[in-house]
Amino acid sequence: ISFGQALVPEVIERAMRAAGEADVFLSVGTSLQVYPIAGAVEVANAAGAKIVILNAEETPFDDIADAVFREPIGATLPKLLQP
Repeated sequence: ISFGQALVPEVIERAMRAAGEADVFLSVGTSLQVYPIAGAVEVANAAGAKIVILNAEETPFDDIADAVFREPIGATLPKLLQP
């Protein structure tokens, strides 16, 4: 979600459901400060998902993350997604 972007309730609801069913929640390139979607991290965490954050700067959820990466997305994301 970008600042000023319209929130579509159905999309948010679908994202929250997916977060609650995820085994791994991967957050890429976001400050995780824009709600309501930033709350998806809490939903995933409460459901027992592993939380992985890839962002250049600290986020409010770094302390609950199972892994935090402060490396360039283009170089790191392909490595994280390898089987």
